[in-house]
Amino acid sequence: MNSYVLITLLSTLLTSFLCSAACASVQVRGHLMCNGQPYAREQVQLWEPKTLGDELWDDMPTGRNGRFEIFSHGNDVTLFNIPFFGFGFHPYLWIPNYCGTELDNGKRCTKNILKIAIPEGYINPCQPQVYAFNIGTINMETEEGSHFNWVLRWLGLNQQCRTY
Repeated sequence: MNSYVLITLLSTLLTSFLCSAACASVQVRGHLMCNGQPYAREQVQLWEPKTLGDELWDDMPTGRNGRFEIFSHGNDVTLFNIPFFGFGFHPYLWIPNYCGTELDNGKRCTKNILKIAIPEGYINPCQPQVYAFNIGTINMETEEGSHFNWVLRWLGLNQQCRTY
């Protein structure tokens, strides 16, 4: 057996040993309010952090009553399946917060971003029936949110803005 075939065979076996592909399902529900009124028809997004930019799993608007229930799943491939090094799934809910903001020059911009990490116990193997994470009722007016990360702020992206 020549050395090229042996190296190819060994690297294939080693790669299959080290690589891991997995799938996870997440379901999140909640009720969003803004100054005593439903936070209606506003976007709720489910994201999964990746090394080179996060991956959008799903997005949806809240209902007329401010309620939402979002379900999605995603795949991940890691070179080393070592849980204590942070590999695996760490999805989060991302909700742009326009509550209490005012229209300025035809644009309305977020005052902050509500970012909620999904607890590990609610990250399920891919399947249609999963444990739902209920965030309860949140008043977006008083909720202390996150802001964009330092890279986006450095690029001048410290808010999300939209026109009406």
